Amino acid sequence: MQNKVPPIELPKFELKREFAFNDHDFERIRALIHKEAGIALNPTKKDMVYGRLVRRIRELKLPSFAAYIDFLQSLAGKREFEQFVNALTTNLTFFFREEHHFHILDSFLRSLTGKGEINIWCSAASSGEEPYSIAMTALEAFPGSKPPIHIMATDLDTSMLDAGRKGIYSAEKVAKLPAGYAVKYFDKQPDGSFQAKPLLRDMIQFSRLNLIDSSWGIRKQFDAIFCRNVMIYFDRDTQFAVLKKFHPLIKPHGLLFVGHSENFYFASDYFTLKGKTVYQLTPGKA
Repeated sequence: MQNKVPPIELPKFELKREFAFNDHDFERIRALIHKEAGIALNPTKKDMVYGRLVRRIRELKLPSFAAYIDFLQSLAGKREFEQFVNALTTNLTFFFREEHHFHILDSFLRSLTGKGEINIWCSAASSGEEPYSIAMTALEAFPGSKPPIHIMATDLDTSMLDAGRKGIYSAEKVAKLPAGYAVKYFDKQPDGSFQAKPLLRDMIQFSRLNLIDSSWGIRKQFDAIFCRNVMIYFDRDTQFAVLKKFHPLIKPHGLLFVGHSENFYFASDYFTLKGKTVYQLTPGKA
């Protein structure tokens, strides 16, 4: 009978961190970002959270994540909350993302010709590529005249809103625009970047808005609302609450554009799928 060789136990290595960050700290952060931004942070994102927030802890000269969370929850830390949320929100975007939406929008806008002012809300504007894509689509739909369109662009991240207001983008980003759009809608800057022309910028109003706030303070209705690739970070209850608040803000003929991986079948009392990731109001719902 052969002797069994005992298994070799490999030493356990733990990533040495600059600041203490344990599971309890992570759970406190998950609770805070859910409360303040509606984001249901995946339990596997502990390393990502450390990487996103460690710079804030260094800048504030705090000794640990626990101390940072305590500071956030104190009266003195209220201003830091904005930086906290900015650090943990993802802002992946580019011009004409999900291109089929803009073909639909073009046809939709042309159908509204001569029917007065058109209002569009881009509710997750990030650094501005989406609202500028909407504005360019509007200018193409109303050639030769200033389109009767007002675009409200909102986001939670104030640094992204500042970037959107300036409308300055790298040559690499602008190069991916449809042929001729870079020259038509952007001015090249001395440093090689491109700034959206005043005609585009004047169509858009950027402001901060948190989709999970109890009141948005919006008094008008919209012909279209874009809320793309943001509610994937919300849990089902939060998604449903936001959709119910969108409903009375959309005109009877209006459209709701959502992200390619978002499906709101559970809100069929309020919205009905019209096309690929485009919804309309469900008939008969007050």
